[in-house]
Amino acid sequence: MKYCCTESDRKGTCYHEFQKGKFKGSFWKEDSLLMHDDNLYNLHLEDLFLSVVSSYDACGETEIDQEQWKEIYRRGLEIDGEIKIAIDEINSWAKIVFETNNIFTILGL
Repeated sequence: MKYCCTESDRKGTCYHEFQKGKFKGSFWKEDSLLMHDDNLYNLHLEDLFLSVVSSYDACGETEIDQEQWKEIYRRGLEIDGEIKIAIDEINSWAKIVFETNNIFTILGL
């Protein structure tokens, strides 16, 4: 992956963690997807998330349901550049999550 990584590849703590389901108080889960702050902000993903989920909190926790994700993904694909690669990486993970969960949580750590 170019923009995301897993817990085993994490270096440091400046990441946004995409966790399956609701946040239950623990971080850095093995089945989470991680994106470094630099990638999230350089690609302006926070703006994309906010365009669909007005309560998105880049420094806290935000739950994303399947319909919200579909709209985020659709809008992300319309933007030229590297954001398409990043949004596809997240989408590959999200499709698996939505097979067994109604939501995922983005944690701004």
